[in-house]
Amino acid sequence: MVDSMSKPKQMMAFDRFELTGGGYIFHDDDDPYFEETSEEEIPGDPLRDHKKCPYCSTKLLKVEDEVYEKDSHREYCLWYCQNCRFWQARLYSDPYRACIPPADHWAYLSKLRKFNKNLPEGCSEELAVYIRAHPNLLYSFDPTCFEKFVADVFRANYTHAEVLHVGGPNDGGVDVLLIDAEKEEWLIQVKHRETQNIAERVSTIRDILGAMVVKGVGRGIVVSTANRFSPQAIQAAAEAKVEPYGMTVQLVDSGIFNRMLDPVLPDRPWLSPITQLDAELAGYLADEIPSNNQLELFTTTQLFGLN
Repeated sequence: MVDSMSKPKQMMAFDRFELTGGGYIFHDDDDPYFEETSEEEIPGDPLRDHKKCPYCSTKLLKVEDEVYEKDSHREYCLWYCQNCRFWQARLYSDPYRACIPPADHWAYLSKLRKFNKNLPEGCSEELAVYIRAHPNLLYSFDPTCFEKFVADVFRANYTHAEVLHVGGPNDGGVDVLLIDAEKEEWLIQVKHRETQNIAERVSTIRDILGAMVVKGVGRGIVVSTANRFSPQAIQAAAEAKVEPYGMTVQLVDSGIFNRMLDPVLPDRPWLSPITQLDAELAGYLADEIPSNNQLELFTTTQLFGLN
Protein backbone atom coordinates (compact mmCIF):
# COMPACT_ATOMS: atom_id res chain seq x y z
CA MET A 1 0.00 0.00 0.00
CA VAL A 2 1.06 3.61 -0.55
CA ASP A 3 2.06 5.73 2.41
CA SER A 4 -0.39 8.62 2.17
CA MET A 5 1.72 10.71 4.54
CA SER A 6 4.65 10.98 2.11
CA LYS A 7 4.91 12.58 -1.30
CA PRO A 8 6.14 10.07 -3.89
CA LYS A 9 8.78 11.32 -6.28
CA GLN A 10 7.39 12.72 -9.52
CA MET A 11 8.66 10.28 -12.14
CA MET A 12 7.20 11.29 -15.50
CA ALA A 13 5.55 14.26 -17.18
CA PHE A 14 1.77 14.30 -17.59
CA ASP A 15 -1.13 16.60 -18.38
CA ARG A 16 -4.03 16.97 -15.96
CA PHE A 17 -7.64 17.80 -16.85
CA GLU A 18 -10.62 18.59 -14.63
CA LEU A 19 -14.16 17.86 -15.82
CA THR A 20 -16.55 20.67 -14.95
CA GLY A 21 -20.07 21.48 -16.04
CA GLY A 22 -18.74 23.24 -19.13
CA GLY A 23 -16.21 20.63 -20.23
CA TYR A 24 -12.59 19.76 -19.52
CA ILE A 25 -10.22 22.31 -18.00
CA PHE A 26 -6.53 21.78 -18.71
CA HIS A 27 -4.32 22.54 -15.69
CA ASP A 28 -0.76 23.63 -16.43
CA ASP A 29 1.14 22.37 -13.38
CA ASP A 30 4.65 23.70 -12.94
CA ASP A 31 4.77 22.18 -9.48
CA PRO A 32 4.34 18.38 -9.38
CA TYR A 33 2.06 18.70 -6.37
CA PHE A 34 -0.60 20.67 -8.17
CA GLU A 35 0.06 24.33 -7.50
CA GLU A 36 -1.69 25.57 -10.65
CA THR A 37 -0.18 28.33 -12.73
CA SER A 38 -2.77 28.48 -15.53
CA GLU A 39 -6.01 26.88 -16.71
CA GLU A 40 -7.46 26.46 -20.18
CA GLU A 41 -10.73 24.93 -21.35
CA ILE A 42 -10.37 22.34 -24.10
CA PRO A 43 -12.97 20.88 -26.46
CA GLY A 44 -13.85 17.20 -26.20
CA ASP A 45 -12.52 14.33 -24.14
CA PRO A 46 -8.68 14.27 -23.90
CA LEU A 47 -8.60 10.48 -23.39
CA ARG A 48 -9.17 7.65 -25.86
CA ASP A 49 -10.01 4.05 -25.01
CA HIS A 50 -6.81 2.64 -26.49
CA LYS A 51 -6.35 -1.12 -26.73
CA LYS A 52 -2.68 -0.75 -27.64
CA CYS A 53 -0.13 1.84 -26.65
CA PRO A 54 -0.30 4.81 -29.04
CA TYR A 55 3.51 5.02 -28.97
CA CYS A 56 4.95 1.49 -29.04
CA SER A 57 1.81 -0.58 -29.90
CA THR A 58 2.19 -2.85 -26.85
CA LYS A 59 -1.11 -4.15 -25.46
CA LEU A 60 -2.21 -1.91 -22.60
CA LEU A 61 -3.12 -3.07 -19.12
CA LYS A 62 -6.53 -1.72 -18.17
CA VAL A 63 -7.91 -1.62 -14.64
CA GLU A 64 -11.37 -0.17 -14.09
CA ASP A 65 -14.22 -0.37 -11.59
CA GLU A 66 -17.24 1.47 -10.26
CA VAL A 67 -17.89 1.31 -6.53
CA TYR A 68 -21.01 2.43 -4.68
CA GLU A 69 -20.86 2.52 -0.91
CA LYS A 70 -23.18 3.94 1.71
CA ASP A 71 -22.05 7.54 1.43
CA SER A 72 -19.79 7.58 -1.60
CA HIS A 73 -19.46 6.79 -5.28
CA ARG A 74 -16.14 6.16 -7.02
CA GLU A 75 -15.26 5.31 -10.62
CA TYR A 76 -11.82 4.85 -12.10
CA CYS A 77 -10.06 3.55 -15.18
CA LEU A 78 -6.30 3.25 -15.65
CA TRP A 79 -4.57 2.38 -18.94
CA TYR A 80 -0.87 1.46 -18.64
CA CYS A 81 1.90 0.31 -20.99
CA GLN A 82 4.52 -1.78 -19.21
CA ASN A 83 6.93 -1.42 -22.12
CA CYS A 84 7.31 2.36 -22.60
CA ARG A 85 5.36 3.46 -19.46
CA PHE A 86 2.67 5.42 -21.29
CA TRP A 87 -0.37 5.82 -19.05
CA GLN A 88 -3.67 7.61 -18.78
CA ALA A 89 -6.37 7.57 -16.15
CA ARG A 90 -9.88 8.78 -15.47
CA LEU A 91 -10.87 9.25 -11.82
CA TYR A 92 -14.26 10.19 -10.40
CA SER A 93 -14.92 10.53 -6.69
CA ASP A 94 -18.13 11.72 -5.02
CA PRO A 95 -17.70 11.22 -1.27
CA TYR A 96 -21.10 12.62 -0.33
CA ARG A 97 -23.25 11.67 -3.31
CA ALA A 98 -23.34 15.10 -5.02
CA CYS A 99 -23.55 17.08 -1.80
CA ILE A 100 -21.08 19.74 -0.74
CA PRO A 101 -18.14 19.51 -1.40
CA PRO A 102 -18.69 18.79 -5.11
CA ALA A 103 -17.48 15.61 -6.76
CA ASP A 104 -13.97 15.36 -8.20
CA HIS A 105 -13.62 14.26 -11.82
CA TRP A 106 -10.10 14.22 -13.25
CA ALA A 107 -8.32 12.88 -16.31
CA TYR A 108 -4.56 12.33 -16.60
CA LEU A 109 -2.53 11.81 -19.77
CA SER A 110 1.21 11.08 -19.73
CA LYS A 111 3.45 12.80 -22.24
CA LEU A 112 6.95 12.40 -23.60
CA ARG A 113 9.64 15.02 -23.42
CA LYS A 114 11.38 15.70 -26.71
CA PHE A 115 15.15 15.80 -27.07
CA ASN A 116 17.65 16.64 -29.73
CA LYS A 117 20.48 14.24 -30.45
CA ASN A 118 22.67 15.73 -27.71
CA LEU A 119 21.95 13.98 -24.43
CA PRO A 120 20.85 16.38 -21.68
CA GLU A 121 22.46 15.75 -18.31
CA GLY A 122 20.49 13.97 -15.62
CA CYS A 123 17.52 12.75 -17.63
CA SER A 124 18.37 9.13 -18.43
CA GLU A 125 15.00 7.97 -17.11
CA GLU A 126 13.01 10.12 -19.50
CA LEU A 127 15.36 9.28 -22.36
CA ALA A 128 14.80 5.58 -21.71
CA VAL A 129 11.04 6.18 -21.89
CA TYR A 130 11.46 8.06 -25.15
CA ILE A 131 13.66 5.34 -26.66
CA ARG A 132 11.08 2.67 -25.81
CA ALA A 133 8.42 4.75 -27.54
CA HIS A 134 10.68 5.87 -30.43
CA PRO A 135 13.44 3.25 -30.91
CA ASN A 136 15.04 5.14 -33.80
CA LEU A 137 16.29 7.77 -31.35
CA LEU A 138 18.93 5.23 -30.36
CA TYR A 139 20.64 5.76 -33.72
CA SER A 140 20.74 9.57 -33.68
CA PHE A 141 22.71 10.06 -30.46
CA ASP A 142 25.95 11.94 -30.37
CA PRO A 143 28.46 9.08 -29.78
CA THR A 144 29.94 10.60 -26.62
CA CYS A 145 26.50 11.28 -25.20
CA PHE A 146 25.54 7.69 -25.95
CA GLU A 147 28.58 6.45 -24.03
CA LYS A 148 27.38 8.41 -20.99
CA PHE A 149 23.89 6.98 -21.39
CA VAL A 150 25.33 3.45 -21.54
CA ALA A 151 27.18 4.16 -18.29
CA ASP A 152 23.89 5.25 -16.70
CA VAL A 153 22.16 2.07 -17.90
CA PHE A 154 24.87 -0.18 -16.43
CA ARG A 155 24.79 1.85 -13.22
CA ALA A 156 21.04 1.23 -12.93
CA ASN A 157 21.43 -2.50 -13.61
CA TYR A 158 24.33 -3.00 -11.20
CA THR A 159 23.62 -0.87 -8.18
CA HIS A 160 26.49 -2.40 -6.18
CA ALA A 161 29.05 -1.68 -8.89
CA GLU A 162 31.02 1.47 -9.58
CA VAL A 163 30.53 2.67 -13.16
CA LEU A 164 32.62 5.44 -14.71
CA HIS A 165 32.52 7.03 -18.13
CA VAL A 166 36.15 7.23 -19.27
CA GLY A 167 35.74 7.66 -23.03
CA GLY A 168 37.43 10.48 -24.87
CA PRO A 169 40.54 11.21 -26.91
CA ASN A 170 43.23 8.59 -26.37
CA ASP A 171 40.90 6.39 -24.31
CA GLY A 172 42.69 3.25 -25.47
CA GLY A 173 39.49 1.61 -26.71
CA VAL A 174 37.71 1.82 -23.34
CA ASP A 175 34.61 4.00 -23.02
CA VAL A 176 33.17 2.84 -19.69
CA LEU A 177 34.82 1.18 -16.70
CA LEU A 178 32.76 -1.03 -14.38
CA ILE A 179 34.14 -2.28 -11.06
CA ASP A 180 31.88 -4.98 -9.62
CA ALA A 181 31.23 -5.86 -5.98
CA GLU A 182 34.22 -8.23 -6.01
CA LYS A 183 36.48 -5.36 -7.15
CA GLU A 184 36.90 -6.96 -10.57
CA GLU A 185 37.26 -4.53 -13.47
CA TRP A 186 35.19 -4.81 -16.66
CA LEU A 187 36.22 -2.75 -19.68
CA ILE A 188 33.23 -1.62 -21.76
CA GLN A 189 33.59 -0.54 -25.36
CA VAL A 190 30.60 1.30 -26.88
CA LYS A 191 29.94 1.23 -30.61
CA HIS A 192 27.28 3.65 -31.80
CA ARG A 193 26.01 2.73 -35.26
CA GLU A 194 23.60 4.96 -37.16
CA THR A 195 21.53 2.00 -38.34
CA GLN A 196 20.53 -1.23 -36.61
CA ASN A 197 20.42 -3.45 -39.68
CA ILE A 198 24.10 -4.30 -39.63
CA ALA A 199 26.30 -6.84 -37.88
CA GLU A 200 29.00 -5.67 -35.49
CA ARG A 201 32.34 -6.68 -36.98
CA VAL A 202 35.02 -8.98 -35.62
CA SER A 203 37.47 -6.06 -35.60
CA THR A 204 35.52 -4.60 -32.67
CA ILE A 205 36.14 -7.76 -30.64
CA ARG A 206 39.82 -7.67 -31.49
CA ASP A 207 39.97 -4.03 -30.36
CA ILE A 208 38.49 -4.75 -26.93
CA LEU A 209 40.72 -7.82 -26.51
CA GLY A 210 43.74 -5.68 -27.31
CA ALA A 211 42.69 -3.10 -24.71
CA MET A 212 42.19 -5.87 -22.15
CA VAL A 213 45.68 -7.24 -22.78
CA VAL A 214 47.29 -3.80 -22.52
CA LYS A 215 45.50 -2.99 -19.27
CA GLY A 216 45.84 -6.47 -17.79
CA VAL A 217 42.09 -6.93 -17.40
CA GLY A 218 40.40 -10.26 -18.13
CA ARG A 219 36.79 -9.10 -18.54
CA GLY A 220 35.20 -6.94 -21.19
CA ILE A 221 31.83 -6.00 -22.67
CA VAL A 222 31.01 -4.66 -26.12
CA VAL A 223 27.79 -2.62 -26.39
CA SER A 224 26.61 -1.94 -29.93
CA THR A 225 23.49 -0.41 -31.44
CA ALA A 226 23.78 -2.98 -34.24
CA ASN A 227 21.06 -5.62 -34.04
CA ARG A 228 23.53 -8.51 -34.08
CA PHE A 229 27.18 -9.49 -33.99
CA SER A 230 28.74 -11.18 -36.99
CA PRO A 231 29.49 -14.93 -36.76
CA GLN A 232 33.19 -14.08 -36.82
CA ALA A 233 32.75 -11.67 -33.90
CA ILE A 234 30.87 -14.28 -31.88
CA GLN A 235 33.55 -16.86 -32.64
CA ALA A 236 36.35 -14.49 -31.61
CA ALA A 237 34.64 -13.81 -28.26
CA ALA A 238 34.18 -17.55 -27.69
CA GLU A 239 37.80 -18.36 -28.58
CA ALA A 240 39.06 -15.74 -26.12
CA LYS A 241 37.64 -17.83 -23.26
CA VAL A 242 39.71 -20.87 -24.18
CA GLU A 243 43.00 -21.51 -22.38
CA PRO A 244 45.59 -20.13 -22.32
CA TYR A 245 43.72 -16.84 -22.81
CA GLY A 246 40.83 -17.23 -20.36
CA MET A 247 39.34 -13.83 -21.25
CA THR A 248 35.63 -13.05 -21.04
CA VAL A 249 33.99 -10.77 -23.60
CA GLN A 250 30.22 -10.31 -23.33
CA LEU A 251 28.32 -9.05 -26.38
CA VAL A 252 25.39 -6.63 -26.03
CA ASP A 253 23.44 -5.91 -29.20
CA SER A 254 20.55 -3.44 -29.54
CA GLY A 255 17.98 -6.02 -28.42
CA ILE A 256 19.81 -6.87 -25.19
CA PHE A 257 20.51 -3.20 -24.53
CA ASN A 258 16.82 -2.40 -24.96
CA ARG A 259 15.95 -4.94 -22.25
CA MET A 260 18.61 -3.42 -20.01
CA LEU A 261 16.59 -0.19 -20.02
CA ASP A 262 14.01 -1.74 -17.67
CA PRO A 263 15.71 -0.64 -14.40
CA VAL A 264 16.15 2.88 -15.82
CA LEU A 265 12.48 3.33 -16.68
CA PRO A 266 10.10 4.84 -14.10
CA ASP A 267 8.25 2.33 -11.96
CA ARG A 268 4.47 2.87 -12.33
CA PRO A 269 4.68 6.61 -13.09
CA TRP A 270 0.93 6.98 -12.50
CA LEU A 271 1.36 6.16 -8.81
CA SER A 272 2.53 9.59 -7.67
CA PRO A 273 -0.20 11.79 -9.22
CA ILE A 274 -3.00 9.37 -8.29
CA THR A 275 -1.69 9.25 -4.72
CA GLN A 276 -2.00 13.03 -4.52
CA LEU A 277 -5.67 12.80 -5.43
CA ASP A 278 -6.71 9.53 -3.77
CA ALA A 279 -4.14 7.64 -1.69
CA GLU A 280 -6.51 4.75 -0.99
CA LEU A 281 -7.18 4.19 -4.70
CA ALA A 282 -3.47 4.49 -5.49
CA GLY A 283 -2.75 1.77 -2.95
CA TYR A 284 -5.35 -0.52 -4.51
CA LEU A 285 -3.95 0.03 -8.02
CA ALA A 286 -0.42 -0.59 -6.74
CA ASP A 287 -1.59 -3.98 -5.46
CA GLU A 288 -3.35 -4.75 -8.76
CA ILE A 289 -0.35 -3.82 -10.93
CA PRO A 290 2.92 -5.02 -9.38
CA SER A 291 6.15 -3.09 -9.61
CA ASN A 292 7.82 -3.14 -13.01
CA ASN A 293 11.02 -4.02 -11.18
CA GLN A 294 9.45 -7.42 -10.48
CA LEU A 295 8.63 -7.97 -14.16
CA GLU A 296 12.04 -7.66 -15.81
CA LEU A 297 12.45 -9.91 -18.81
CA PHE A 298 15.75 -11.30 -17.60
CA THR A 299 18.38 -10.74 -14.94
CA THR A 300 21.43 -9.01 -16.34
CA THR A 301 23.45 -10.21 -13.37
CA GLN A 302 22.88 -13.77 -14.55
CA LEU A 303 23.57 -12.79 -18.16
CA PHE A 304 26.95 -11.20 -17.52
CA GLY A 305 27.97 -12.92 -14.30
CA LEU A 306 28.49 -9.54 -12.64
CA ASN A 307 28.00 -8.84 -8.97
